[in-house]
Formats: sequence, structure tokens, C-alpha cells
Amino acid sequence: MMDLSPVRDSIRGERTATVVARRLSKAILDGDLAPGTRLREETLAATYDVSRTPIREALIALSTSGLVALERNRGATVLQLSTADVGEIYHLRSILEAEAASLAATRGTPDLLALLEASCDSLAELHDAPAAQQLAADTTFHYAIAEASGSRRLSSCIHQISAIPEAYRSTFAYSGEDMSEAERQHRAVASAIGQRRRAQASRAMRSHVEWAGSLALSRLADRLAPA
Repeated sequence: MMDLSPVRDSIRGERTATVVARRLSKAILDGDLAPGTRLREETLAATYDVSRTPIREALIALSTSGLVALERNRGATVLQLSTADVGEIYHLRSILEAEAASLAATRGTPDLLALLEASCDSLAELHDAPAAQQLAADTTFHYAIAEASGSRRLSSCIHQISAIPEAYRSTFAYSGEDMSEAERQHRAVASAIGQRRRAQASRAMRSHVEWAGSLALSRLADRLAPA
């Protein structure tokens, strides 16, 4: 069911447009907003109790990630998301985040390493937690590395292209086994960054995102399969 609660109730230091984009992505991926559905700014602003500016920003971000079409004189409409689309998104994300990890390995500070370690520790405690809590710990890790890259453009691209994976990830919880593997992979990335090994950090991050993508594709394929 589409989350219709006011966006301001769920903001925890996040930009309003980011929260709106995640809400809309989840609604699309859950099937609450069918392909071809018109996304009217004024209606969404009233629904989420925000101004039209963050709604417009969210729709632009979703059009960049390929989930929404923006057309002159028609506005925004929902596109059909396929397994091929999800595969492409994770592929691009793996390239961008691998570069971010490589750059972070040249700039890693004690504060960054402490944050990454705390994030990994959180994953270890969330094996049976709801998907939203697992996702929060996961995104803390990935976005910290994106910001540590020192490239504002790269970090912005990562945030934009992660809108769909985040929304999809929020629809299902990882199993205990999946969480253990995610934690192991996160620690491998953090270790490489801490040792300032750029190539190793890049490989570890790319492998991790590709692994996460394979899980997402498997779940999406199950969801799209005929009943």
C-alpha cells in the first residue's frame, strides 16, 4: 500500500526531495502506481504535505534513474520497470561506487573509518530487523564512502542512481545469511579503504554492489513471475 503519511514525519536529516523520491520509487516498484500513471505535482504535494519544489526535484531524479518519464505538456508518468532496467542500474551503480571507494581510500580519515566500522557493527545486529532498519545501516555505509570520495558530482550521481535500489531494497528484508554476507563484504571494503589500497577497495565495492544486484534481480523476477 502506498505510504500517504506526511513526508515531514519521516525525515531524519534527509532532504525532502530524497524522501519523496524514495516513497514514489517504492510505490512504483510495489505496483501501487502502475505504468502510465500520471504523477501530478499539485496532487503529490498535497498528498505528502510539502511544496511543489521537492516534488519537482524528486520527479527529475526519478526520470534520471529511468523510473519516470518527463514530457513537455504531459508532465510525469510512470514507466515500466523490467529486470533489464534493474540490472543496468546496479551495473552503473557498481562502476560509480567502485570509483568512490577508490577515491575514498586516498582520503580516508579516522572519523570515516569509525563511521564505517559502526555501520558494519549495526549490520551485525540487524539480522532479524525490518527492511527499513537494514536499509538505513546499509545506506549510511554507502553514502559515507560516496561523500568521502571528495567528488560532489560523483556523490550526487550515486545518490540519484540509488533511488530505485533503495526503494526496492526497502520492500524486502535480507535473511540472516544475506545480512552476514553483506556485513562481511562491507568490512572488506572498509578494510581496504583503511589500508589506503585503492584497487582493492574498488574491486571489493564493485563485487559487493554486483552481489546486491543479483539478490534484487532474483526478488524482482519472482515478483514479476505469473501467479
